Amino acid sequence: MITKILLMLFSYLLGSIPSALIVGKLWKGIDVRNHGSGNLGATNVLRVLGWGPAIITALMDVGKGVLAVYLATSILKNDHIAILLCIISAIIGHSFPIFAGFRGGRSVGISFGILIYLFPKASLTVLIVAIIIVSITKYKSVASITSAIIYPFILYSLERPVIEYMICVVIVCLFIIYRHIPNIERLIRGEEHKIDWRIKR
Repeated sequence: MITKILLMLFSYLLGSIPSALIVGKLWKGIDVRNHGSGNLGATNVLRVLGWGPAIITALMDVGKGVLAVYLATSILKNDHIAILLCIISAIIGHSFPIFAGFRGGRSVGISFGILIYLFPKASLTVLIVAIIIVSITKYKSVASITSAIIYPFILYSLERPVIEYMICVVIVCLFIIYRHIPNIERLIRGEEHKIDWRIKR
């Protein structure tokens, strides 16, 4: 039990590492929360600093997810419930990071890292759909929300995971949609930020 609790705590702390904040400080000495959308995510880093820092941020976020689930599955083996609690802890850490005043990102990057480790077929399929959507609409939020909606159905169709993982995926996807409520409100008002592919290459 102590091992499980410590691993959950570590997962939260790992998720709490504010990739966008670190990259912004090291790259240009700024807090990206004070610029652009104010979100601690790779998309806002792209908007504020350009493609290089955004790619680094995205890789760091995805890497946090991969590391969190790798450690959980390696140490806890087949204890599905404990593994899923570690996964959720990491995602909560990313959205509400103790190292960044509990102001984090939308949890898309870290969730993708976790899910592609566990379910590569479904994750790559949904990634392709997301790329197509963002290419057409130029709204990353639309791609993220749509991906969260369709992911459980794609996962069930392609990989048929055990029920515990299926429930966890649904919870994660609902959480991602919840975190995008501000984006949904901006979309309704016609004020949502588009991705400018020409920005600071």
